[in-house]
Amino acid sequence: MKRIGLGLSLALAALAACAGCAAMPDQRRDTFGISFPPPEPPDETSAIVFFVDGLNRQVFQELLAAGRLPTIQKYFIDRGLYADRCIVNIPAVTMANETSFVTGLFAGRHGVTGITWFDRTRLFFRNYEEVNQKNTLDGDYTAPTIFERLGGETTFSLFFQAHRGATKFVENRLSAGPPYFFGWYQFVDRIALWRFDLVAQVAKVQGRFPRLVIAYLLAPDLEAYRSGVSSAAYRRAIEHADAHIGRILRDLQTAGRLDRTLLILASDHGMMDTSRHWSIRNFLRDRLDLAVADHELADDVPFKVRLAYYRRTACVLAGSGERYRAIYLRKPRREASTQARPGADAGFENWLVRPSADDLRAYPTRQGRRIDLIQHLRETEAVDLLAYRAGPNRIHLVTKQGLVELTRASPQDRRVAHRILEGDDPLGYAKTVPASMLDGKPHDSEDWLQATADSRYPDLVPQIMAYFDAPRSGDIIVFAQPSWDFAGRLKGGHGGVQPEEMITVLLMAGPGVPHERRLRPVRNVDVVPTLLGLLGRPVPADLDGRNLLEPAAADSPRP
Repeated sequence: MKRIGLGLSLALAALAACAGCAAMPDQRRDTFGISFPPPEPPDETSAIVFFVDGLNRQVFQELLAAGRLPTIQKYFIDRGLYADRCIVNIPAVTMANETSFVTGLFAGRHGVTGITWFDRTRLFFRNYEEVNQKNTLDGDYTAPTIFERLGGETTFSLFFQAHRGATKFVENRLSAGPPYFFGWYQFVDRIALWRFDLVAQVAKVQGRFPRLVIAYLLAPDLEAYRSGVSSAAYRRAIEHADAHIGRILRDLQTAGRLDRTLLILASDHGMMDTSRHWSIRNFLRDRLDLAVADHELADDVPFKVRLAYYRRTACVLAGSGERYRAIYLRKPRREASTQARPGADAGFENWLVRPSADDLRAYPTRQGRRIDLIQHLRETEAVDLLAYRAGPNRIHLVTKQGLVELTRASPQDRRVAHRILEGDDPLGYAKTVPASMLDGKPHDSEDWLQATADSRYPDLVPQIMAYFDAPRSGDIIVFAQPSWDFAGRLKGGHGGVQPEEMITVLLMAGPGVPHERRLRPVRNVDVVPTLLGLLGRPVPADLDGRNLLEPAAADSPRP
């Protein structure tokens, strides 16, 4: 997420704006001194979400047990629900999971499949890390957000990018841009939380507290990239989040608002240390001799230019978190000459046509050879698992141990069947998953979640199937082995399908929330239906998440 694209000129020009931040009360770590209005008799329950990017579950638990997260202990653990196994969405990257978090849907069903992706129908590349594209997110998905479902209510998004429908979005571009550029990530988070002063001002003017506020904190994620998950700096970033969240909550408590406020602490993904680096781009281009696009043309480039460029390529690579990559490929023409013609697109269909599974097993190189692309990727040391469409409602998962086929009756049916085609136990599920779930019979999403939460690939089956529903999904998706990444420069990463990345924590407290430690695994898409229920709003039946305060029910095919 660190991009030079912010521009040194922007950083220097905005330093003056940041000077005002020095006036923020930071001498006392116990409070921001924000004057929230006291509750009035008509006040309804409101909700505040603290969305902490890149929260590693094991490190969180160690800090909590050591007493180093006193705010979370006091205001969440001692008062509410602690779900210590919260499964995030595939791919385990920020923008996909932010969108899942506010829509209650898996990434494949809201359509944002990463921080970067390729639109093969309109021929453009999206990268939300670029300044000129970061605010395009809300136009790239169509599913309603919780902000929209709370229509008519005042809502706030503080630095949280998936905010369509929020009454007020606070981006902090001038105040947070310079410290972000210079790597002062904890200061960026302090600014984001200080913007609760705007929430207080609006509450005073309206005479009622906003119904929902989501505040985004980025420091743990970026510190893990820079220093590694095992570092003391990463732990300090989480402690910093705890301390400054505590300042907001103490100000709420002083105003007498705490008993009227639902509190949620959630994350978009976990993190893991990465020490081994491998460039999948170089492998595809230089080793396998594919016509890989070297430039990323966004939709602000004229279509004629994009069309001419992407006609000269057969492969586009996108990815996020450094441990996930999506490979987009053109379908080869079987009847055409196998000899590629430089600068032309002879030999390939246009980008609207996806390759078949057979195409992937005999894909043409620039020199006209046919290679088994799946097998080459599978044999690479850095690759853990890859997946691709094998046909309608059929997905193949490939590991070094074998091949698994996933099937379903139709796109509307959320029940998925698992069958081994090669190897004895390619996903390592035999130790934890009932044998009755591995024999080709369909099972519902909740059953897969509960059965696989303690496996090497938690919640993989329903989520991978859902991923390929997205028009922007890759033709092949590739996930890295533990300790590996696909970039080559960072000390931490995410986006893969290992437990360290897929499992984080979820905490809730406040009116209507029981005081318990939830042993059953949950998902972060469960927050929307749970919050809607607690706020007295109807819960749509077509969400992937469920209300955590109601008994789990088996999924049924949806008409």
